[in-house]
Amino acid sequence: MRRFWNRPLGSKLILLFALGYLGLSTVWQRPCAIDRASALCGYKTEWHGIGFWAGLLAVAVLLWELLPIFFPRLSMRGWPTAVIAAGLGIALAVATIAKMIADNAFLTGYAWVGFALSLAIMLTAILRVRFRWLKRGPDESAALGDTLSS
Repeated sequence: MRRFWNRPLGSKLILLFALGYLGLSTVWQRPCAIDRASALCGYKTEWHGIGFWAGLLAVAVLLWELLPIFFPRLSMRGWPTAVIAAGLGIALAVATIAKMIADNAFLTGYAWVGFALSLAIMLTAILRVRFRWLKRGPDESAALGDTLSS
């Protein structure tokens, strides 16, 4: 449990947002079949159609953020790690909006909260990339300045 609390704030937020997203993906849509006698309603999960890919991307985000907790010798604080997390977050947000467009009838509020969580995952991951960009060492900044000026 200590390894979780030693993670950066962005990583903890992404973990919590991904867990919330996966929880909400089970009550995504409420389809109703209304006939003259009665209304028959039930819940449909996100895991149908293109939502399957959104769910897999959410699981991938969760696993990516859990890797350094389960394998502490893995260095997950560098530039490539942040870029991969941002790519997964962007793909999750795109897949979520595609699922919402595909199932636009009878969406519940849970679907909108899930979309907000996917946007929060994406924005937090992008902010981590920006943070890594600003935290470069002096050697990297000088080398980048030399390549940009020539």
